[in-house]
Amino acid sequence: MKRWQAPLLVLLGAWIGCTLFMWQVAIQNFAVAESVSSAGSEDLRQVVGDLSAESLRTALRYQASEVNRLFFAGWGWVQLPLGAAVLLIACFAGSGRSVQVLAAIMTAIALGLAVYVVPETVRLGRMIDFAPETALPGVRNSFWTLHHTYTSADALKLALGLVTVGLVWRGRKNGEPAT
Repeated sequence: MKRWQAPLLVLLGAWIGCTLFMWQVAIQNFAVAESVSSAGSEDLRQVVGDLSAESLRTALRYQASEVNRLFFAGWGWVQLPLGAAVLLIACFAGSGRSVQVLAAIMTAIALGLAVYVVPETVRLGRMIDFAPETALPGVRNSFWTLHHTYTSADALKLALGLVTVGLVWRGRKNGEPAT
């Protein structure tokens, strides 16, 4: 194995693993909010007092949203040096043109998400957090468009990462640079 292949595989594995972890975090934060709000815990009921079940649900979902906003904004910025490291290793270690291009595309996707999609999704999400379901339809549509854009772009980045791992691994097995 060439010296650059192991660190490249480790970084790509970390990037892919953390991406999957973030997806799970987003899903679980809202699932926990729903579970807690519907559990009817007597201890919780004493703490929240006269708060209605729907108000408790709204508050817990808001808290889950804020945690997701914090995590996804932070993860967006963490991906940039991770992507830069992958790209630098790919470019300067003779990994092959395909690996370099895929690493560049993955890093560009991460940059677009961190600089525009996540901050704008956060901004719009905060606008609709406590608004009635029928209020602000244009803002809601924009929010969901960005949310789906993030999901699609992140899934594409993940898929490209898996392909990149495959190319590096194939090059490792064959003792030659990935194509």
